[in-house]
Amino acid sequence: MEDLIHFFEKQTNKKYNIFKYNDQKLKDSHSLVTFNNMTYVIDVEDDTELYNISGHTYVLYQHNLDFFTLKNVFHNLYENVNILEYKSFFIVNSSTKLNIDCTTPEIIESETYSSTYIIYLGDLENSTSLDFKLEILNQTLPVITKSNVANRFIEINDLAIYKTISLVSSDKHFSNLTNLSEIKNMDENLLHTGINFIENDLNISKTSSSLFLHRNTLIYRLEKIKEILGLDLKSFKDALVFYLSIKSYLYSKNT
Repeated sequence: MEDLIHFFEKQTNKKYNIFKYNDQKLKDSHSLVTFNNMTYVIDVEDDTELYNISGHTYVLYQHNLDFFTLKNVFHNLYENVNILEYKSFFIVNSSTKLNIDCTTPEIIESETYSSTYIIYLGDLENSTSLDFKLEILNQTLPVITKSNVANRFIEINDLAIYKTISLVSSDKHFSNLTNLSEIKNMDENLLHTGINFIENDLNISKTSSSLFLHRNTLIYRLEKIKEILGLDLKSFKDALVFYLSIKSYLYSKNT
């Protein structure tokens, strides 16, 4: 199929997208072609489409991006979406917010056999907004991919947090405001317990279930963190300092 795409592009000097036809609604720019007993949709990429981009916008990130395969998968999952390859990113744009959540990357991974992140950039107004948020995404991708988070659907608020962690990690003075020496000597189970507690909204029951820990064991670990670092994670300010300190430390350690 890639040979067919290259043939069309060479003959017409235009960019083409080709994906399987599954009775989805066609646009004016779409044509159908039958090849090897399969029906495909041919979409001529409009150079002006990017400049008119607006609406809910998502980026799919894989280490080795296979645009053609991803496009087939995504067209099977959703209708009436615009899909673009721009600045090495796989961009999905829709007039309505798509039904995407933490399970969607897992679905795509089962089809592509590649770790997948989906980043929601919000309801954009134009390509200028897209370029700005892609620049932020480029700065934060190392933090996102090295955080080993179970949830690989990143919403716009999450992106703001990852940007903050990226800034903190590159600030040599920040570590002087924390007990970095104590953090380095701590059991990483304690560190991850604290992170999990914060990401579960400082909720004992949710965190216990998430970590398969007895409630008393979780409380003991939180008290141990307080004893070592002087941070009470049930306090918003202490939890914020702990979260930024530990996230930036773990990121720096893995780079």
